[in-house]
Amino acid sequence: MAFVSNKQEQLSGLARKFIETWGSAATRGIDTVKQDLKEMVADDCVFKADGVLYTDDLKGLPAILHALEREHSIYEHSTYYPVAVAANEDDNIAFVGVAWEYKNVGSLQGMEKPTNRTSKGFSIKQLKFDPNSNKLVLSRVNRQMTQEEREVLVNPGSKCQPADVFGDVLPKLGWGAQEASQQKVDDPDFAAKQKNNLMTWVHCWSSDADLDQLNNVLDPAFMAYDAYGLHHAADKPDREGHAISMMGRDDARAAISGLQKKFTDRNKLLAFAVNPDQRVAFDHWHGEAQGRDSDVKFSTEGVDMILFNAHGQLSTLVQFDMQDYSKQLRSNAPATSQS
Repeated sequence: MAFVSNKQEQLSGLARKFIETWGSAATRGIDTVKQDLKEMVADDCVFKADGVLYTDDLKGLPAILHALEREHSIYEHSTYYPVAVAANEDDNIAFVGVAWEYKNVGSLQGMEKPTNRTSKGFSIKQLKFDPNSNKLVLSRVNRQMTQEEREVLVNPGSKCQPADVFGDVLPKLGWGAQEASQQKVDDPDFAAKQKNNLMTWVHCWSSDADLDQLNNVLDPAFMAYDAYGLHHAADKPDREGHAISMMGRDDARAAISGLQKKFTDRNKLLAFAVNPDQRVAFDHWHGEAQGRDSDVKFSTEGVDMILFNAHGQLSTLVQFDMQDYSKQLRSNAPATSQS
């Protein structure tokens, strides 16, 4: 990486190694992978549930290794690759965008037998490492559902239209031959532009924001995709098949304005990291809303992967919006694992 520190490179390396190890059970054997993970993961590590696919945290190394074994017994990982990585040395964290292909070889709860189908999808991992031991101490995972999980988890009559990250987004990262290409811009200030524009974008969702700033921070052809497929796209039949939640800068402004007419909003950035070499960033945010003319209150949380154009403007966003999806999802049918 050209415009990142040695510490950021170290954190990115730790994150890649963890991802590659977790996904290698099919080729290296589950016992070998478990031994390697014991050297990488702290005894008191916690995998935080997203509240959508996963309802309970995994606490402690034994629980995490058990989840690993269960996951690989249900899904064979034919692809499990870190397509984008960014690190923040101030918080000792790294985000990883993972492209995966899983073949169903074991039965999920609610299924009689495996389907042997292969699903493609995407996940974002937010990983925090101990600054002294370099071991993983906290992991947050947001993952798209497999075909089997959609059949088991989604209530009859509910729509689930997840973004096709493989088809619509990964080519923009140079995805090909198992490799994410370098998207470098010869600009030593590019990382600062990414950071400033990302922070402005997150703040624009707050009621006191000046939405004219969107003209500066968003590419005119900005595209946003609903990764879970349970929120925006279900209400936009004209965008069937692509899970597009925002199409263009003007559409993004209209979406924010519409929300702010009904609610007083406060959006807060919880964590972020940028990678200027790949022109990519990740963020983790939290929002609170109060109805302007009603007593309605709600909160939401999200994790995004953002791609930038050569000018440092946000051009593509893949969002895992952690809302209350209790109407769409069965609460008694847990997903496979937090991977």
